[in-house]
Amino acid sequence: MKVKNIMSSPVYIAKPDDTVAHVRNLMMKYKVGSILIADSPVILGIFTKSDLKMKLFEDEAAWKRRPIDQIPVKSVMTENIVTLSPNAPVSEAAKLMAEQKIDHIPIYDKEVQGIVSKTDLIRYASESGAESLVGDAMSKTVVAVYTGHTLNHIIDEMEKNGVQKVVVMDNNEKAVGIVSVKDLSANDLIDSGGKRNIRGNKKSSSKASRFAIDVPFIAEDVMTNIIVTDVSESIASAAKKIISNNVVSLPVTKNGKIVGMISKDDIVKKIAESRDTPE
Repeated sequence: MKVKNIMSSPVYIAKPDDTVAHVRNLMMKYKVGSILIADSPVILGIFTKSDLKMKLFEDEAAWKRRPIDQIPVKSVMTENIVTLSPNAPVSEAAKLMAEQKIDHIPIYDKEVQGIVSKTDLIRYASESGAESLVGDAMSKTVVAVYTGHTLNHIIDEMEKNGVQKVVVMDNNEKAVGIVSVKDLSANDLIDSGGKRNIRGNKKSSSKASRFAIDVPFIAEDVMTNIIVTDVSESIASAAKKIISNNVVSLPVTKNGKIVGMISKDDIVKKIAESRDTPE
């Protein structure tokens, strides 16, 4: 299978001097996770929802000192991106993503033809009938947080453990949800900088109650329901669950207990190992 058979098109492009606010609005308008930054016909970089989310939570982020409608996207975009020919095999795209830890690859032949995302590869896996088992591809690292942990704590745990998702436990040590990088990219988090706004009762005579109080989001505010897969299921089946539920990973169970996680990254690595060749 060739990448041109699975790529997404059209590709939305911004100019290097466009503001971050403008690029974010393009993402929201067209419901895409990335925007290419180009000075036609040269691709200069790429900016993604994940870039936006991670910048918001940087301790010394320029975003905290300047409005995003004043920051040119060229100052925060990812540069030196790799491209592939439309006739490259799908496995080559997967290999590049796995090795370089990237989520998007522009498909280029004299001009931009499309873009292959990690989600495109997972959709391909879900339709390919891959027979490899979840248990052979999963990561045995399961990072847990609790319902009351803040988003900053969750991000610290993700970075410290090199994961993009955590399992949320309640006080009874029961898994009740999951938080992924995608959950941390929600529009309300982007707009608020990771704070929820709680106002006092409007009818209250207390002056203090009329002021907004900035309270950090916690895990239970953003977690999604747990959807699991079993070690004995096929990767194709797990990929279908990831696509249909719009999640980035699934906890893996064995005899009813969580023993690992299978993510988009794990599935991409399996695709990279395949013997896929151009048709």
